[in-house]
Amino acid sequence: MKKCIKKLIGFTIAEAMVVMVIIGIIAAMCVPGIFVNNKQNERVTMGKKIVTYLDDAALNIIINNAVLDDFTRLKDKEGYFSVEDKDIAPRFSRLIREYMLEVNLAMDLSREYFSNEILDYDKTSTGEKLKDAYSGFFYANDGVIIGFRFYESCSATEKNANPPEFEGRYEVQNACGSAFFDVNAYQRPNKLGSDQFIIPIYKRGFKYDNE
Repeated sequence: MKKCIKKLIGFTIAEAMVVMVIIGIIAAMCVPGIFVNNKQNERVTMGKKIVTYLDDAALNIIINNAVLDDFTRLKDKEGYFSVEDKDIAPRFSRLIREYMLEVNLAMDLSREYFSNEILDYDKTSTGEKLKDAYSGFFYANDGVIIGFRFYESCSATEKNANPPEFEGRYEVQNACGSAFFDVNAYQRPNKLGSDQFIIPIYKRGFKYDNE
């Protein structure tokens, strides 16, 4: 009787191998997806840190007064961003860099970053658009590229690229400008909403929601 039971509950080598093959196939299907999701989660986490830092730096610049002589040209009488000056983006970028401990000098736009393919949501190239729209780019030592743009007034509509706390593209009203950043610089996928983000700038800093 014991011998019969052993035969009933036992597995042949062939059966065990079939099970292992099935498990391997399932793992092969699941692991790449898990890897991609983990990478995207890392990018979003990094994006949140960057936005938090930019917001802190912007508030320090606007509220506490920057030490640079031309700071007064960045704000109006009430201490808000002043966007009448068309040179605000590169000077604001310089002020932001003053608050960062480890950054390189402003990017040379002829370098390989903008020669690489940068994709929008519809998979069309948007590298030249970003290059033309944003200025004051700089490359941080932690592997982040940041650039800024401002409008002539703080009543513009800004299209944003999947901010860290939202899914998909959306529009915000009453934006003074925006910051573009790539969390892994020259590394791919170089796609808006994946490793690149566009965050609105309001009168007193960076916000996710409408004012």
